[in-house]
Amino acid sequence: MNALLALIRVQVRLYLSNRRAMAINLAMPIIIAAFFGSLFGGSGKDDKPLRVKVAVADLDRSELSGRIVKAMAADASLDLQQLDQATAEDQVKRGKLRAALILPAGFGEKAGAALMGQDKADVRLIYDPSEKMAKSMLSGMFSQYAMQQTMNSAFSGASGGKLVDESLARLDKAEGMDAADKASLAKLFSSLREVQNRQAAAASSASAASGADEGKASVGGMSMPFKMTEEALSSGEHGYNGYAHSFAGMGAQFVLFMGVELGVGILLARRAGLWLRLRSAPLSRFTLLASHFCSTTLIAASILGLVMLSGMLIFGYRVQGSWLGLALVVFGYGLFTAGFGLFLAAVGRSPEATRGLAILATLMMVMLGGAWVPSFVFPQWMQELTLVVPVRWAVDGLDAMTWRGLELIEAVKAAAVLLLSSAVFAGLAWWRFDWRE
Repeated sequence: MNALLALIRVQVRLYLSNRRAMAINLAMPIIIAAFFGSLFGGSGKDDKPLRVKVAVADLDRSELSGRIVKAMAADASLDLQQLDQATAEDQVKRGKLRAALILPAGFGEKAGAALMGQDKADVRLIYDPSEKMAKSMLSGMFSQYAMQQTMNSAFSGASGGKLVDESLARLDKAEGMDAADKASLAKLFSSLREVQNRQAAAASSASAASGADEGKASVGGMSMPFKMTEEALSSGEHGYNGYAHSFAGMGAQFVLFMGVELGVGILLARRAGLWLRLRSAPLSRFTLLASHFCSTTLIAASILGLVMLSGMLIFGYRVQGSWLGLALVVFGYGLFTAGFGLFLAAVGRSPEATRGLAILATLMMVMLGGAWVPSFVFPQWMQELTLVVPVRWAVDGLDAMTWRGLELIEAVKAAAVLLLSSAVFAGLAWWRFDWRE
């Protein structure tokens, strides 16, 4: 028993003596738990709702459409932008916006007339194929505000008066209607016109506060005064493909782990004395590090490329953007992996410390880069913050070339960020590398 206790004390002291490893083992679950906690609701005590980034293109510019847009913009759940139709479609197609509404010309007039039995107004809802929850949310909120404001507009104000006048005119010209029904409807419209006149007079004499409850009219069993057409908008032919994104994310994660192991291999070779034997050739320090950098780039890019091709063969997703763009992103990620692995080896200095540091750094990269959970699920502030993470550009670039079907320029942007990140990490590795055996 004494020997057992002594061995236990030795093992505990050895673990506590490596403060870097202990700090990493403590920090890693805390950081990951904090990430997923903030992603899926936090403590629940924050009453401030997450704002969904959407847009509206108001082509009608009528009083009714303006009131609907204003009401939706004031809703705390929506981060509403007012854009032209072409810009809204382009941003939804590129995944910059979750969803958008297109209100065509004549919407206001048709919506009001629909309450009196005329044809319904048309509304177009476009959405990112990966954002079906945002689509449902925007559809429901628009239905609420459109019905509320249409009822308000139909029975008050100048537009309401015009609608009643038009209804009375159509009633006078109606043929084949029962005389009693015609008289009852005429009486109804006339009474409604009197109410509108009194409201207009009250409003002109300065009673603006009464407008606060205008939108609370009961709609009873009336149907919506519009019909909505929903359209998933992306450059790709088949919309969102979960397999394409999953293979991009998991490929990026495990390639990065592989790159770290190759970086650790440099430290193991140095500890074994291989560096001394190689430099007796003689070989420069630059040649030694450059050989590891280039070989890691080729291996990492090849593995990621094979992972993506395997997913295509097994699950059938396709490159709907550009094969050249896909190759650029894959090769750029290979460069980044090589630079990142060398940097961790230079900072860690020993194989043991580097492995511990690599686990934390790599998990942070893939977690914030959208490899585990798609970045479009992130809160808006996190989506903007994680643009500084190179893995985010790699995953988004692979998505752009597969299921999103975007242009080559999107891959060029992602590859440029990965190349710049690789150069920065490789430069820091050269500066910080400890050449002592």
